[in-house]
Amino acid sequence: MLQITRALSAIGLIMALAYISLNSGPAGPLHWHDTGPLLHLRQSRVLMALAEGSGLGLSGLLMQSLFRNPLVDASLLGVAPATSLGGLLFLLAGAPLWTASLAACGAALVVLMLLLGAMRGTSSLTRVLLIGLALNAVLGAFLQFLLMFLPSDRLVGAWSALQGSFADVRRSHAILLLLLVLLIAAWVWRQRRPLDWLLLGPAVARSAGIDVERLQRRMVLLAAALTAALVSQAGLVGFIGMMAPALVRWSLPGGHGRWLPWSMVAGCLLALLADILARWLWAPAELPVGIVTSLLGAPVFLFLLLMQYRERSS
Repeated sequence: MLQITRALSAIGLIMALAYISLNSGPAGPLHWHDTGPLLHLRQSRVLMALAEGSGLGLSGLLMQSLFRNPLVDASLLGVAPATSLGGLLFLLAGAPLWTASLAACGAALVVLMLLLGAMRGTSSLTRVLLIGLALNAVLGAFLQFLLMFLPSDRLVGAWSALQGSFADVRRSHAILLLLLVLLIAAWVWRQRRPLDWLLLGPAVARSAGIDVERLQRRMVLLAAALTAALVSQAGLVGFIGMMAPALVRWSLPGGHGRWLPWSMVAGCLLALLADILARWLWAPAELPVGIVTSLLGAPVFLFLLLMQYRERSS
């Protein structure tokens, strides 16, 4: 009964935030007879927020399970700045927007190949994390360097997109991303038992008959690929991948059978809330969603860090 109540409450909250999102913006609330571009644009925002939130919640859960640390997410793998950098390079060259999206995915693919090579022949994820951190630093610096060469009339728009925005996403792309997230979630659901074993350590998981190296490779690549797909459409939206699964794991005991759906639900709620606040806090101007999620995520990060310290001290 409690699980049904929680599920209904979560669905109701998502619907309420989606309704608020549909009626938020400089143009004012929608009217019952609106069927034009404004409705289309706001529907696209809601769908993209759902895809972004659920996808980042899923990828963050995978990373936290693999590293057995609630303070990590897929952004540490280096695919996010690589994706943004690939798209920005093509935009600077004057290429069409659709080729920039392909370039972003191509840059992410290069990073995925590097990660796959780093994991070959070992079950230790330390090397992968160190490579990801190095790529984040180098590619992030290069990304900021390239922004200096953008014309002034495009700089603000590019900076806003890189910081995260659901404003200019096509509805068809948002639907495709949402379907991709659901497909990956269905596949991960089938691996929930091996992931539960992996939380006890690689040695224990091997004793249960699990191919640890193969499972780790698949989960890292899934988390990185999903993050790259989301970043290519909505930019860098930080902290959701850390906040959603970490708060779920802290507040909801159990295993991946419970954490998986609730991490995706929590990610949806955070993304919708951040998108609404991005339009409210500086109205009629709009803040990048990534700035809002950073403001929300910083205190959550400090809270989780404090809880982790207390657990180790006790």
